[in-house]
Amino acid sequence: MEDNQIIRLSTVCSSDRRMDILDTHKMLDTPVNKYEISCKVCNFPNIDKTPEPYFIAKGRDFSGIEIMEADLGNLFVSIRVKKIFEILFPDQCTYKKTFIYQTEISTKWWLAIPNKLVVNGEVKKNIKRCLACNQPLHAHPGTQYKFWLQELEATADIAKSGNWLSTDEYDWKNCWIGRDVFLSLRLISLLKKISAKGIYKTAMTDNPKYGQLTKAEKLWVEQSLEKIGDLKTIIKSDITKEGIDKFKLFFLISDKSDLKIALFEKKFKISANEITTLICSIKSGTQIIIGFDNPLIIGDIEHWKITKAKNKLVAFAFDEYGNYLLFSPSDKNCPVYFYDHETMLYDLIQSSILNLSAG
Repeated sequence: MEDNQIIRLSTVCSSDRRMDILDTHKMLDTPVNKYEISCKVCNFPNIDKTPEPYFIAKGRDFSGIEIMEADLGNLFVSIRVKKIFEILFPDQCTYKKTFIYQTEISTKWWLAIPNKLVVNGEVKKNIKRCLACNQPLHAHPGTQYKFWLQELEATADIAKSGNWLSTDEYDWKNCWIGRDVFLSLRLISLLKKISAKGIYKTAMTDNPKYGQLTKAEKLWVEQSLEKIGDLKTIIKSDITKEGIDKFKLFFLISDKSDLKIALFEKKFKISANEITTLICSIKSGTQIIIGFDNPLIIGDIEHWKITKAKNKLVAFAFDEYGNYLLFSPSDKNCPVYFYDHETMLYDLIQSSILNLSAG
């Protein structure tokens, strides 16, 4: 990147089911990690000091995705994406290992902390502030900010907002706080080309300035693909006998259920592959616990349903709130998706259903 080159950036988002944020009965969006307090009067945290060690919630060590939002404007990245960032942007992020909550077990995820701070909003002057530290007591971007930008220009491809927001209009402590993370339009395009899944461009405005890539940005993407070499290709894991045996033991599958397999094939007009036959053979009523608020229960095949999208997904495990797990029967690994009834989005959470028995 040329010094002081002006780059177009956009905010990005990912699944509401975050790896380092939980919903509790006391507060929505409760951080897994504990932050140092910077103000003893209002208890505002030191948002620029990352806790160490940095934890991921138990059961939320997702796979199948390679980049995801982390707390306070940071990112979780896979080793492949980390290597790509280090090649293309050697000084734009600081990286830290992550661990399963309250253990010394490291995960495959790296915490990428953007070094570049940008200001994308200004809190209104009439908003009450702490008399000691002058931080706003609440900072809702829709009603309490003078302006709030989701697209801007900067001198880096990766950045986060220096300012912060709260979704609660009365007290940030009711819902925690957040910071925006920004990626350049050209980097977002590159990640899409190499199938590094997990994040989405937030800004959906009709601003022509941030619409299509420019010729220079397209050229950068092509040159970057050459620069990263073999890293542009995903290495998929093979199905192993050890993985299948572990899955069968975890879900107490002693024999394949020919009756259920036949019912599945007749109901969905799909030939069951090796992994699908195992899914059909799991006992109805079995709980699947994946670190979300409630377990999902495997239903009778009669109650399974298939999506209408081109890439068919089969819903097989449900909770009482209308959320459910789905698998892709056309993929030999049967990747797992989570449907959130609130966002109505299908989020990839595991590259293979066999991973549900990992750990």
